[in-house]
Amino acid sequence: IADAGATPGDLVALCMPRGFDQVCAMLGVEMAGCAYVPVDPAQPRARKKLMAEKLRCGLVVTDEAHAEEADALGTVVAVERAVSSIDAQEALDLAASRMPDPEATAYIIMTSGSTGTPKGVEISHGAAWNTISDISSRLGIGRGDRLLAVSSYDFDLSVYDVFGILGAGATLVCMPDDARRDSARMLGYVERHDVNLWNTVPMILDMLVTQAENDGVSLGLRVVMLSGDWIGMDLPERLARLAEDCRFISMGGATEAAIWSNWQEVNLPLPEAWASIPYGRPLRAQAYRVVDCCGNDRPAWAI
Repeated sequence: IADAGATPGDLVALCMPRGFDQVCAMLGVEMAGCAYVPVDPAQPRARKKLMAEKLRCGLVVTDEAHAEEADALGTVVAVERAVSSIDAQEALDLAASRMPDPEATAYIIMTSGSTGTPKGVEISHGAAWNTISDISSRLGIGRGDRLLAVSSYDFDLSVYDVFGILGAGATLVCMPDDARRDSARMLGYVERHDVNLWNTVPMILDMLVTQAENDGVSLGLRVVMLSGDWIGMDLPERLARLAEDCRFISMGGATEAAIWSNWQEVNLPLPEAWASIPYGRPLRAQAYRVVDCCGNDRPAWAI
């Protein structure tokens, strides 16, 4: 990426299918001191052009199979495998020489917003690392852990999947695009590769749990992290029957707030007073407020 002309601070679009090469490309962009912009190759060409007009990325990293689709984003500069012949020490030297400022942009994720028009959410290294380091510390993520990369890289849960997991020395298990909505194949990856960490929206975990229940197998999970949607009140108990000692973590937060902003550990039995899983408490160095229509803080128990 650096050899192709990217300089620190540049935006680099990534238009690739999920998998090993995609992860290498994300790491390569950051190690070059740039910010990555993930674009799903399946996005319509007109939407890719609109993104290109808004972002003006100088480089586009893709693969041979998607080069024609990716050229709507700009100049395609890398269509070979993302894995270079550069050795580990050279990679470390490059990363050290291009260490970005914490306030510099790490990535931009395009969301449709309320208007349906693509909108870029820009996240700094410092903001992302504040969340990542807090979660990894709370959960004791380390070399013995393995996580299945389910979320698409244009969804911000993938930021923790890649940089949180690899940054802690843990293992990231990749799977192809066509497997992420196939519960039997997902369960196969979990069993085959001894996956013990899970990070998805609740519906995807529900799919996995249902498949395991139907197959009559247990799950070797030690932590599940769920966010992005409502969590069914039955899910913690169903999971506990398959993974007895698994920690069940509910999280939330806006894409603009660097992945997650709040945390709630769910223990059994659920309190009778709970009508739903509570929103939880703010993560480290974060806060949230309950305000009225004018932005004034509201006291406890007030709407």
